[in-house]
Amino acid sequence: MRGPFASPPSARELRRLEAKAQRRSHRATQKKAVELALPINIRFSSSDELKLQLSPHNLLDLFRAGEADEPDWHALALRLNWGRFLAEQHFPDGIQPLADAQDALRAVKERNARTGKWGCSQPEFAAMGQGLNCTDAMQLQCTRRELRDALEAVYGANEYASKLRQIEQAPSTPHHSCHVVPE
Repeated sequence: MRGPFASPPSARELRRLEAKAQRRSHRATQKKAVELALPINIRFSSSDELKLQLSPHNLLDLFRAGEADEPDWHALALRLNWGRFLAEQHFPDGIQPLADAQDALRAVKERNARTGKWGCSQPEFAAMGQGLNCTDAMQLQCTRRELRDALEAVYGANEYASKLRQIEQAPSTPHHSCHVVPE
């Protein structure tokens, strides 16, 4: 630090001080950016965790009461699919209960196609409830990274299935422009 009676700084010293100030400013900006990004292995709050678990169970009760609708079915499907991917990646004992829950959910959709009502039988309710309980237990044991990877796998599978349906539903026209190149 310079005293009040010191000679003025040279041009070289001014450049050095200016560069030092810029580095400090840059580090402070980087530090703020890092502080905003939460590490992927830190869990969300316990109230958010509880909401994520309870919402599908509340939707399942709507199916038992016969008051559910299609968005409720899709929300349950997402949760059970998420659980199925978690089980396949990390918890082999959870695969069968989740497969049973998905079968029950498909049966609910098939019944809706026939009757126009969204409801479930007691065995379907029990199977889906067991699948949700299994998913809840797995969620508590997984890191955010594992949860994210399983959710991305669900979205990827849905995107693939959607593209496959588009191909299957496309009108079949002969492709005359296709030819075989001789070797």
